[in-house]
Amino acid sequence: MNERDFIALLRPLAGPAALNLDDDAAILTPPPGQDLIVSKDTMVEGVHFPKGRIGGGFSERLLRTALSDLAAKGARPIGYMLSVAWPIGRDPKWLNGFVRGLHDAQESFDCPLIGGDTTSTDGPLVASVTVFGLVPNGEMVRRSGAKPGDDVWFTGTLGLAEIGLAIVSGHAVDLSPSKRLVAEEAYLRPEPRFAFRKVLRRFATAAADISDGLLSEAGHIATASGVQIDLIAETTKNADFGDDYELLFTASARNREEIVEGAKAIGLPLTLCGHVLEGVGVTVEGTVVKPEGYRHRF
Repeated sequence: MNERDFIALLRPLAGPAALNLDDDAAILTPPPGQDLIVSKDTMVEGVHFPKGRIGGGFSERLLRTALSDLAAKGARPIGYMLSVAWPIGRDPKWLNGFVRGLHDAQESFDCPLIGGDTTSTDGPLVASVTVFGLVPNGEMVRRSGAKPGDDVWFTGTLGLAEIGLAIVSGHAVDLSPSKRLVAEEAYLRPEPRFAFRKVLRRFATAAADISDGLLSEAGHIATASGVQIDLIAETTKNADFGDDYELLFTASARNREEIVEGAKAIGLPLTLCGHVLEGVGVTVEGTVVKPEGYRHRF
C-alpha cells in the first residue's frame, strides 16, 4: 500500500472542511461568538502503545486522548488533522484497522477528519492528531485560575488505565472477565468528558486532563495559578500513573452542590480530592510532594 492508497482509505472520514482531502489544506471559520481551541498530541509505537498493536486500538486511543485536551478546556470538538509515519512493509491489514478505529472514535464525538499528512519510516509508527474545538468567547477553562479556598475535584475512576495497559501488554491480571473488560476499555478507549463541559465552563476556575498522573496535573495547575494544592491522602492511591484522561479541576466551594448535581445528571462519578491554599506546589495532607508524573526523556 502506498501513500495515495492510504489517503483513499481516509477520504470517507473527511468532513466538509477537508475539501475531500484534495487541497493539502482545510477551511475553518469559527461561528460568531466562538473561540477556536487547538491542541495536538503524538503517539509512538512502543512508547505510548505496546508494539505490534497498531490497528484500530492505537488510532482510537490516539484520537480520544487528544480530544480529552479539548474536554479539559470546556470545548466542543469540530474536527481533527492526522499525521502518520508508517513503518515500511507493515501489513496493509493494520492500515485498514487503523482507519476503522479512527472512524469509530470520530463518530462517537462528531469530529470529522479535515486533513493531515502521511509518510513512511524505518522506525516505529509515529502518529499525531491536531484537534479543533469551539467555546463561547472567553469561556475556555485555563490552568491558571485556581484560587485559595477552592475545592479540587477529579472525574471518573483513577487507576483503571494502568490495569488495562497490563492486560493489553499480556500480563496476568487477577480480575473477573467483566472487570478485565472495563479496565481494557479504560486504556484503549478513554472517554473525553465532553458531556461535563457546560458544568466545567460554568464553575471550574482551572482544569487539566489527567494524562501524566494526578500529582503531575495538580502541579501544573498549582504552578500556573500560583497556589498550593493540598490533596486528600486516600484519593492519591493512583496518583503517579497517567493515561486515565479524566478531568482534574478546581472550583469555588460555594458551588459544591451544583457541581455534584451536574455530574450526577450525566452519571459521572466525581471525587472531592483536595483544596486550594495560599502557597506554592503540591502537598498531600500537608506533606510536600514532588509532582513528577510521567515525563519523556530526550
